[in-house]
Amino acid sequence: MIFNKELIYKGSSRKEYEEIINILTLNDIKYTEKIRNKNKDIGPIINKMMVGTLGENENFSYEYTIWVSKEKYELVSSLIKNI
Repeated sequence: MIFNKELIYKGSSRKEYEEIINILTLNDIKYTEKIRNKNKDIGPIINKMMVGTLGENENFSYEYTIWVSKEKYELVSSLIKNI
């Protein structure tokens, strides 16, 4: 599935990410995911002081990415269009 995948979601909303994963799981659709911490883990306090994220909402510290196979892309798009 390396070259045979399409991006279905990329964003910082954990709620949307979890809803999409639940839909994929319920419909037995295989997917690939990646969760990236945008604030590089130096340390909780040092990171916030150096990167300037002190007081920032932690919900936006992560970027969620989900891919599905090209064959399932249209189906998944229709399943998640109302999220």
